Amino acid sequence: MFLCRMNPAAFRVRPSQGDGGIDVCVPTGVNRFEVYQVKKFASNLTSSQKTQVEKSHARLRDFAGERGWTIDNWYLTLPLDPTTENLSWLAEIAATGPFPCDWRGLSHVDGWASNYKDVVDYYFNDGRERLMEDLARFTAISGIPMSPGVLPSVESFPTLAPSDVLNGLVRLRETLNARDPHYSYDFSVSGQPPPRPVSGDYPSTLAARTAQQVGDSYVTFDVHARCAESLKERPIKVTMTWMAQRGSVEHRELEEFFTYGRTPEHPIQARDVTVEMPGGLGGESALAQVLMSEAGEPGEPFERRLSILSPEDEVLATIELTMYPPVSNHDGTGQSNRGRDRSGFFELETLVLAGPPKQMTLRLRTEDPVGLRPDQLEPALAVVDSFRLPNQIRLEATRGPARSTTHPVPASDASDDSRATNRALLAYVRALIVIQRHTPVELKFPEFERLSELNIAEATATAKLLNGETLKRTWNTLQFHLNPEAAATDEPRLFVADQVPLSFNVGGDHIELGRVRHIFESARIVSTEAAEDGQLLATLQPGPGNDTVLSAWHGEASIDH
Repeated sequence: MFLCRMNPAAFRVRPSQGDGGIDVCVPTGVNRFEVYQVKKFASNLTSSQKTQVEKSHARLRDFAGERGWTIDNWYLTLPLDPTTENLSWLAEIAATGPFPCDWRGLSHVDGWASNYKDVVDYYFNDGRERLMEDLARFTAISGIPMSPGVLPSVESFPTLAPSDVLNGLVRLRETLNARDPHYSYDFSVSGQPPPRPVSGDYPSTLAARTAQQVGDSYVTFDVHARCAESLKERPIKVTMTWMAQRGSVEHRELEEFFTYGRTPEHPIQARDVTVEMPGGLGGESALAQVLMSEAGEPGEPFERRLSILSPEDEVLATIELTMYPPVSNHDGTGQSNRGRDRSGFFELETLVLAGPPKQMTLRLRTEDPVGLRPDQLEPALAVVDSFRLPNQIRLEATRGPARSTTHPVPASDASDDSRATNRALLAYVRALIVIQRHTPVELKFPEFERLSELNIAEATATAKLLNGETLKRTWNTLQFHLNPEAAATDEPRLFVADQVPLSFNVGGDHIELGRVRHIFESARIVSTEAAEDGQLLATLQPGPGNDTVLSAWHGEASIDH
């Protein structure tokens, strides 16, 4: 417990045949650890005891090598300071492995005991009993019983002033937090029910939060774990009967929670709920809505690159993701993991069964694109568009040696409509990327309710013009300014409309993009009228059998910057 309090992310490994020679493990980075091998030897080491230590070191060496772990330090920890001979023997052990070894002896243990007196008091003196007494006093004054019973009467405190209550609560909180080696306590009192918790808006140390109504007030207790091992030493136990209807979203999420450790996103109804918490702050409920939040796992986020390849190994789409430490189910047979791109628009989720055989399910999800830049959206939309058979997937580290394997794209339950929508959005975003190269206005994806509001076909045509393509399209009616001296004729002929402004609207922004030339291969004048500028405004329609118009951009020089 000293080590776990000193390193709150540390965790103990229960002794077993496959424990890898680890007693306490301290994460220091992605697949990096410090390991403490704890022994109770308090007198000069015997040959048998040295053999135990040597075997533990050898097991860790093999265990770490098989898993790609880096061991920053290995500490032999015991209530015995080393002799010169002991240090020489430990140096010989260190020479057999790829990680440094050091001795943590009695002087270190004494130092830890001095720093964590509450641990010594709790385990070796009467600290446990005095803690229970303090909890009783604490909950009595706060008005919340430790167990079902009668609340203290107001008449019991006729001379109690607000300052007396305040000082007493502060003293009790300080006393509790000084004596409990596993948890610390905070509380608040308000006139309104506490807001519903949102994942990520509370500290990672929060082990439990409970709120109870006392009269017209609500008292909220936060119980913080002092280290990761607190929940194992004094666990918070919850028993309940789930009531998720088979076939519902809640039922599927509950199954995935038990199979993969994936946190359900929706509240799930339960009955006969009993919660056992430190300090007697638990309770019972006949019916409840249970909302789970993701628990932080040891380790740091890491970068990965997801690529989609054609059957010929051509890269069709790629995106870089920040992956978060995986979470496991209750028995370690399943695991879930997720990662997001830098914009937060795209999420990849993996669900893995250890097997054998090992099974993996991939899920792709996109969020609302509104307000994001086109270049932020294109990689994700391209990955989703190409995520189909017979293509392949490849997930690899973004740095270091290229170590990856390709696998067939797994079957997807995406509907034809969702695929068509994604493909349309991809075309629009790629068009905006081209348009962005020719305007200083920073383009962002506009708000929309229907795809038709985005004018995707017009955006795609505009991008093709800007890329230097000559577009061949059809037309039906055009109004055209003619010089009054031009010969009037209704015979079909070639018309050229030069220096026609090109523009496109993105959201509320009107983007000027220079000028284009339209060539109408066959057009006839069907009517004319005098225009205010003295010219003739003619209405043109295609000649018989030829409604073709050729359009070409005049180039970057035609844009007025």
